Amino acid sequence: MFRVIKFTVIIFLFTRCNQTKQESEKEKEIQIGLLKISIPASTNFIKGRGVDSYVAYLINENRDTFHIEYGRPNIIYNLFDYPPKALPEKDKEGLQKNLGKLPSPDEAVFTKSPEQDNLQNIFQDNFYLYDTINSIIVKIVQPKRIGHGKTGLYIPELKDGNSFSIYASNLDSSLHRKALQMFKTIRYK
Repeated sequence: MFRVIKFTVIIFLFTRCNQTKQESEKEKEIQIGLLKISIPASTNFIKGRGVDSYVAYLINENRDTFHIEYGRPNIIYNLFDYPPKALPEKDKEGLQKNLGKLPSPDEAVFTKSPEQDNLQNIFQDNFYLYDTINSIIVKIVQPKRIGHGKTGLYIPELKDGNSFSIYASNLDSSLHRKALQMFKTIRYK
C-alpha cells in the first residue's frame, strides 16, 4: 500500500513539474528601448505611431488593451489621475444655483468631511506604491476595486534618461494578477 501511495505522489510531482515548465514556455519576450519584458504567447504586440515617443499596445485574448509608452519623462503618462475634489455638502445647493448645474462626479463629490477626504485621497480610484523589480525602481498602480481603475507600471527614469509606462484599465481579478506577474519580468536587456 505504501508503494502505491509513493508511486502516485512521484507521478503527481513529475507531471506537475512538467506542466509548470510547459506553462512558462507559453511566453514570448518583447523589447522596448532598453527593456525586455515577457508576455503571454497568446498576447498580440502591436507597434503604434508615436510622434515624440515610442508607443505600442498589448492585446490579450479577452481584448483587454495594455498601453505602452517609452520616451522623455515629461511626455510619458505617469499613471496619476487627479481624483474628484471633495466639497462640503452644505455648498451643494449654492453651487447648483450659481452654476445652473452640479459638477460631474469625476470633477467633485459632496461630503461631510471634505478636508479629510481630500487629504486621504478617498475618491482616488487607484493605489500607488514604489517597488524595485530587477534593480529598477518602479511605481506600481493598482485599482482600489478590482474591475474599476488602472493596473499599471511606471518607471520614472531609466538608464538612458527616458521613462516607461504600461497600463490597462478595468481588468478582472485574474487578468490583474497576470499583469502583475508580467510586470515582474521587466529587466534591462
